[in-house]
Amino acid sequence: MMSYKLLSLILCVTCLLSACTDSVSLSASEARLNDTGITWGGNYPKSNNEDCSAAINEQELAKGEQITGDILSQQDCASGRDVLLKNKQSAFEYQKIDGVGKALNSSATQWDCVIDKVSGLMWEVKKPSDEEYGSAGLHDADDRFTWYSGVSSENGGAVGDWNQQYNQCFGYRENTPMSYCNTGEFVSRVNTKGLCGYNDWRLPTRPELETLVHFGVTRPAISLDYFPNTQNDFYWSSSPVVRKTSSAWAVSFQFGFTAELQRTNGRPLRLVRPALEEGKE
Repeated sequence: MMSYKLLSLILCVTCLLSACTDSVSLSASEARLNDTGITWGGNYPKSNNEDCSAAINEQELAKGEQITGDILSQQDCASGRDVLLKNKQSAFEYQKIDGVGKALNSSATQWDCVIDKVSGLMWEVKKPSDEEYGSAGLHDADDRFTWYSGVSSENGGAVGDWNQQYNQCFGYRENTPMSYCNTGEFVSRVNTKGLCGYNDWRLPTRPELETLVHFGVTRPAISLDYFPNTQNDFYWSSSPVVRKTSSAWAVSFQFGFTAELQRTNGRPLRLVRPALEEGKE
């Protein structure tokens, strides 16, 4: 398996040798982080544009207000990976992966995982939603889980909610702990069965989960071309909240913001693991 450091080097070199350098020079950190996906500029003091442009409306300024400088240089769309956008195609770089870990082309209609070529992470892809828990199998988009972790070094001082009573996920059976609908048991079930040829899946940290947010779209704020069936809901991260042992961090894929939630909340999740650059050969 390719090491994460080697993957990082390859991805950075690939970017430097590709057309991405034709339009923008990325710092080392920018080359490893997804941008926001915002492709439009905002005028001052109000109104947005369809493209990455910006202007000062002198008539809208407050009496005596003086604005100097180039406001376009301060726009999100004018910096980072978003500058790479051409023909309104996303600067996010994803690779579809099939159930045994092989890379697919972007036109594939069936896939089980996605590699983010920027972050170097592989993500679980959910099955279609029909508003019924578990009907699409282990990776049903409708399924909900409480936050639970028995790993003391990772849970912030409390295990969370084991969720013995609620049938909110595929395979739930009363009085069968391994089937309970909580984050920890779900990770174990996926790794027991395997996904895309791997059994080292885990719940993402909050910063990892935030890399999927596409602020250029909403409801859901993610690329549906690669992550279909994403719910307009909070998705659990593995990150506990400091000094609040009853809470953990979650990311909303309705609009892309982050909030702390009670661990007793039933919410969807998406698992992650380190990735090869192009999947298995």
